[in-house]
Amino acid sequence: MPEDSKERRSVLETVKAPLIFSFALAAVAGFVSLIVSSGGSDNPRVEHDSAGVDNPINLSLLAFGIVFIVSLLLVSMLQLASRENPEELSQGGGVNRNSEELYRQQVAQRREKARRRQAEEAAGTNGTPEEPPYGRRSES
Repeated sequence: MPEDSKERRSVLETVKAPLIFSFALAAVAGFVSLIVSSGGSDNPRVEHDSAGVDNPINLSLLAFGIVFIVSLLLVSMLQLASRENPEELSQGGGVNRNSEELYRQQVAQRREKARRRQAEEAAGTNGTPEEPPYGRRSES
C-alpha cells in the first residue's frame, strides 16, 4: 500500500487494467463465437429457439466467460510477476535486519585480537627464543 493515502495509483498499478483488457478480449471472443456458431453472414441460422448449448447466444456467453476468466488470471499473474519488490524487504526484518553489520563488527574484532596477539608475540620474542624449540632439530 502506498504510504501517502492521498496518492493515487496509475491505472496500470490497479486492478482496472487487467479487468479492462480481459473484458475486451472476452468480448471479441464472444462476438467471434456468435458469428461462427450462427453460420456466418452468408448462411445465417434461422432456428434460435433452442435453449441448449447449440444456441449461438449460449455458445458466445460460454466463450465470453471462459476467455474472460483465463485472460484475467494470466494478465494478473504477469502483472504481479513483473512488479518490483520494495527496497526494505531486502534488508531483512527484526533481528536479522542488522545481522550483516553485526557480522562485520565481529570479524573486525577477531582481526584486531589476532593483530594484537601477533604484535605481543613479536615484541616478547625479539627474534631470539627464550626456550629451546622442542620438537624441532637444532641448527647448531
